Amino acid sequence: MSFKLEYNPDTFSKSQYFIAGITTYVYNGSVLEDYVKKFNTEHHKEIPINVLYLIHQREGSYKSTESFAYNILKQFYEKKQGDVKVPLICVTFDNRNHGEKLIDKLKNLDWKRGNETHAIDMVSGIDGNVADLKLLIDYLPGYLNLDYYLSDKVKQEVQPEFKFKNSISGYSLGGHTVIRFASKYPDLVEILNPVVGCSDLSSLLINRLKSNRIESEAYDKKYFYFNYPELDLTEDQKKHQYPEYFHNYLSKQDQAIFENFAMHKIKLFASFGAKDTLVPPKLTTVWTELYENTNNDSQVFIQEDAGHEATPEMFDKFTTWLVKHI
Repeated sequence: MSFKLEYNPDTFSKSQYFIAGITTYVYNGSVLEDYVKKFNTEHHKEIPINVLYLIHQREGSYKSTESFAYNILKQFYEKKQGDVKVPLICVTFDNRNHGEKLIDKLKNLDWKRGNETHAIDMVSGIDGNVADLKLLIDYLPGYLNLDYYLSDKVKQEVQPEFKFKNSISGYSLGGHTVIRFASKYPDLVEILNPVVGCSDLSSLLINRLKSNRIESEAYDKKYFYFNYPELDLTEDQKKHQYPEYFHNYLSKQDQAIFENFAMHKIKLFASFGAKDTLVPPKLTTVWTELYENTNNDSQVFIQEDAGHEATPEMFDKFTTWLVKHI
C-alpha cells in the first residue's frame, strides 16, 4: 500500500541521524538553533520543543510519512499565522521489515495473499515499532544536542530544562502502533493521532480470519473478552494462523487499551474512512466515543466518502485541531 501526498522538499529542512541502527529523519530541525539561542537572553526554566513522530503503513516506508511531515508542517505554520512560539519538528523512520529494513516481503502480507502467520507477524512488528519509537524518543534529544546552544552562564544560573512534547501519528499499521505506544508509555505522549487505526486488534484479526461480514452480529463482538475455545476456530486456524498463546497475549493488550487507557491525559484526534473495509471504524467506535466523553480536547473525524486511506481532508482537519492544542 503506497500512499504519498504532494510536497515541496525545499520548504523545510531534512536531517538524517543513525540511532541504534535506525535511520531517522528530522524535518524542520534547522529552526532549533536560533530558537534555543533566544533563551540565552530570555531566561526560562523550561524550553519546550514540539515533536511529531510519524509511523507509516504496512508495505510502506518512511517516504509516505515524509510526505505527511511536509504537509503537516506547511499547514501548521500557515494556520498559526506567524504566531508560533514553540517550533514543531517532525520525525520519520522505516518500520521493522519495511523500507531499508525489509528482509521478507511475505511477512508483511495477509492471509489472503499467502502469509499463514499474518496475525503474529503483524502484531510482533507493531511491538517492534513501539520499541523503536521508545528508543528514538529517549535518544533523539541527545543527537539534537540542543544544550550546546545555551551559554555556560545560563546553564549555571538558570539551569533550564528541555521539555520535549511528543505527539505521535500513524497511518493504518502506524495507527495501530501509536495507540499501543500510548497505552504502554502514557507519560511520553501529549497528542495521539491514529489515522484509520484500530484499538482492538483481536477483533480486527479474528473477524478477518473468519471472514465475518462487517454488517453481521459476529463482527460486533469484542473478541478480546473471549477465551480461546470460544473463538470456534478450525484445527488449521489453531495450528497455523491463530495460536492460543498469541490470542492470550494480544487479548490482554486489547483489554488494557479498552479499560485502562489514559484518555484523561492524552489528547486524541482520530480519523477514519466510513467506507473502510480493511480496518472498519466500527471496531473502534465504542472506544473513541468513550474517549470523547472523557477528554473534552479530543475529536474524531469520520470521512464519509473515504475508505482505508489517509486523505488531504484528514490532514486538514488534524492540523486545524493541532494548532489549537500545541
